[in-house]
Order: sequence, then C-alpha cells, then structure tokens
Amino acid sequence: MLQSLTRILAMSACITLLAHNNAKAGADLYVMAEESTPPYAFVEHGIKKGIDHDIIVEAAKRMNIRVEIDMVPWIRMYKSIETGVCDAGSAFFHVKERESFAIFTNTPLHHSTYSVFIRKDSKLEYSSIESLYGKTIGVSRGYRLNNDFKEAVDRGFIQIEETNNISMNIRKVMAGRLDCMVANYDVTMLELSRAGLRGQLIALNPPLLERKPLHFVFSKAGRYGNNKEFIAKFESTLDAMKNDGTFKRIYDRYYAKQ
Repeated sequence: MLQSLTRILAMSACITLLAHNNAKAGADLYVMAEESTPPYAFVEHGIKKGIDHDIIVEAAKRMNIRVEIDMVPWIRMYKSIETGVCDAGSAFFHVKERESFAIFTNTPLHHSTYSVFIRKDSKLEYSSIESLYGKTIGVSRGYRLNNDFKEAVDRGFIQIEETNNISMNIRKVMAGRLDCMVANYDVTMLELSRAGLRGQLIALNPPLLERKPLHFVFSKAGRYGNNKEFIAKFESTLDAMKNDGTFKRIYDRYYAKQ
C-alpha cells in the first residue's frame, strides 16, 4: 500500500512538472502570480482574471508575445523566481535582499496596505509591533511583511500560523483559533464580502504596513535574466499603459465591485 501511494505521488509530481515545463516551453513569457488574491489575481468561474493578470495580458498583447500565467501559492512563486522555474512573477515589494534573484520593473502594478484584522468582539488594540507580542497571528505562507514583524517572529515574541490563502485565516480568526491575522486590506475585504462576513472582522488602525507599491519582477535565473532589451521593452510597455489610462481602466473594472 505504501509503495503504491509513493508511486502515485511520484507520478503526480512528474505530471505537474511536465505541465509546467510545457507551459514554459509553449509561451514566450511564463509568469507566476499569487493565487486567490482578488482583486489582483484570482480565478472566477474557471476564468483567470484580476488587476495584475489583466495588466500582464495586455502588455503581452501589445508586445505581440504569448504569455502563460499560473496562479500558485506565494511561497511557491517566490522559490520559482529564485530558481528560474518561471520567467517572471507578480507581484513583489521591492526589498533589497530580493535583488539577488529578481529584477524589479519600475512601474508598480498596484499598491497595497497590510492591516491587522480582528473579530469585532476582540479587545485587541494595535499601536505598534509590541501590541502583538504574545499573540498567535495568521499570515500567508512565506510572508514576513516588514523588518519589525520578522524580528518579532524570529525572536519568539509573536507566534505565526501560516496558510496558503487568506480565506483559511479568516475562518481561523472567526473560530477563535487565532488572535488576529495580518493580510492585504483589499484582498481581505473582498474575501469577507464573498463569505458574507463583512463587519464580522475589522481592520485595526494604523496599518501594520502602509500603502506601498508592488512590482512585476523577472527572474535572474529565468530565460530573460540577461535579456536587457526584452525587459526594457516590457517596462516601456507598462509605462505606456499607465500613461494612456489603461491601468486606471483596469483598476476601475475591479475596484468598482468592492
């Protein structure tokens, strides 16, 4: 039984790897985006969509190239950018240490705020990172958010529980299994609306992470890591889209639904 299960798992891994290799080989640009992060990247009724998704697709169309976008957990995208499994990823805060494996495009795809979310009946108050000491906090797998938060986790002042998506952390907070969660404000508010829980979880002020830009990145280990001409053309295409109002039209398409 164990041997059969091992063979099945091995075959599944091979099939997954082949699928990714085929997608990469068949596309001029193979991109990974973090899954289940509306309004930025998500699947609805079997169709991939979102602000980041639509911007990337439009840029590829203008460049006359074929793009393939896989939506995967954050930590998998992160490691794929590090190793060159994909050509590019969406979207990353510009952190100095990431420059060792990623090339950041200049024009941000969007801006995000990260907030502490609690149940409406919680007594937790937040004013600084010390307010979270001794708490168990839900975060998306691989997130460290900022240096203060990372240091508090590393020193054991804060306990974190990592999941692959925000909706799971919402359920844990609602069930009292977490003291709070830290997540993207826009994504969380949309997920709460979808679950009929808007008003049941509230965002504390000030945000843990104020509004910051997130960028499309190219993997230094990927096919375009040394192709300055291609990257420059992609960047100029993003700039043109922002200047001609395409970014705003895409933003309006999704933010109007919130």
